[in-house]
Amino acid sequence: MLPSFPKRADEPQVPGGLDPYRAPEHAHDPDGLLAWFQEPFPASPCARNVVDPAWMGPGEYAYHKSDGRCWCTRDHTRMFRMNYMGRLWIAPELLLWSTSGNFLPALVTSSPAGTPAAQAGVVGQPGTSILFGNDWMPGTFRPGGRITVGYWLDPTQHDGFDAQYFQLADATSTGTFGNQGGTVLLARPYVDAVTGGQASVLLPPPNTLPANPALLARSITATQDTSLQGFDLIFRRSLCCDLDHRRWLVGGYRFLQLNDNVWVNDASTISTGAPGGYPQTSILSTDGFAAKTQFQGGEFGWIEKWWWQRVGFQLLGKMALGASIYDNDIAGSTVTSVSASPGAAPTTTPTAGGVLAQPTNIGGYGGTSFAAVGEFGATLDWALWSQCRVSVGYTFLWWSQVARAAGQIDGSVNPSQFPPGPLAGPAAPAYNLRTNDFWAQGRNLGLEYQF
Repeated sequence: MLPSFPKRADEPQVPGGLDPYRAPEHAHDPDGLLAWFQEPFPASPCARNVVDPAWMGPGEYAYHKSDGRCWCTRDHTRMFRMNYMGRLWIAPELLLWSTSGNFLPALVTSSPAGTPAAQAGVVGQPGTSILFGNDWMPGTFRPGGRITVGYWLDPTQHDGFDAQYFQLADATSTGTFGNQGGTVLLARPYVDAVTGGQASVLLPPPNTLPANPALLARSITATQDTSLQGFDLIFRRSLCCDLDHRRWLVGGYRFLQLNDNVWVNDASTISTGAPGGYPQTSILSTDGFAAKTQFQGGEFGWIEKWWWQRVGFQLLGKMALGASIYDNDIAGSTVTSVSASPGAAPTTTPTAGGVLAQPTNIGGYGGTSFAAVGEFGATLDWALWSQCRVSVGYTFLWWSQVARAAGQIDGSVNPSQFPPGPLAGPAAPAYNLRTNDFWAQGRNLGLEYQF
């Protein structure tokens, strides 16, 4: 016996003992269902809420059983939807997530004007202030988006496929610092690989500048930037088929990509002639560290969902096993432009190497390691009508092995290779792949529509 539900006082009554609220036995056949709707009942088809669970998913079925259902909506029945397109569903979501932070070494320091050159900007010396770095850089909350498209292999939503893509907005931390008219001395700190002691670069290389040049202007900008995106494709297999409950075993493919960058740009203008006069030398020194990690692997897990009237609650747990693929790039350069007189065309000389990026570590580096990705999610939704639900939820995503840009910075530098070099002594800085785990978590606000 197929279920029928009590009529509300405001619902139309059908004379003759006919029950428009329960589909007959032959309604399991789409042609039979169509014939039933075309029978000459006194009531309009709008009065016939079909609640046959053989032709709807558990969310719609629970909605039809609710006291707050809307009885006069054509979308309440699959009669008015195509047999196959009616199995398609889509769920866009707004995300507000944070990601794990990382430790950034000291990149920019300062000292008061007049500090001896041997001490100015050197970490640990009196008067030295660290302007950027030497601190934990948190992964702040930021917006993002996620969209899921699914297709059920049967109208009762036992088995199906899901494809999902998400992306977070970039998390960026930037600091720009000037010499403030000569009241402070800006510096780039490092560890001297020859002596093992702390040191700093007060003026950008090259080492070929004459002694005691006059600094006219200096500006240093340091930036860290992180972005995250991912995709997965899963197949759902129902393990539990109660009318108001589903338990799905899921399996498929997962992809993640984390891009992490650290850049330091140091621009100076120096007078190498009469104080403040010509010739003048402009120097742009750049250090860049870019780390891209991709995960690819097979995914398995479970999804469980319960419905009660217009409310649904879902729990999700998935694990993916595969490989983290690393693509790290280190770039450094120094460009000097010498102007002999006002208006004269400058003579430009590019040289490899900045401060922390030198010929000993500049280049592109790859690698692969075994990795795992886990995901947990909880979602609460409410039916606006039988096919449309709004939801709020929480997601936690964990990744066992990633490369962060800050982790690829070697703070030990052999200053002999500052432009124009050449290297004399230990080959430092050096490249060594450093990895750590990574997580992303936050709240989701979504809308689901079943066609």
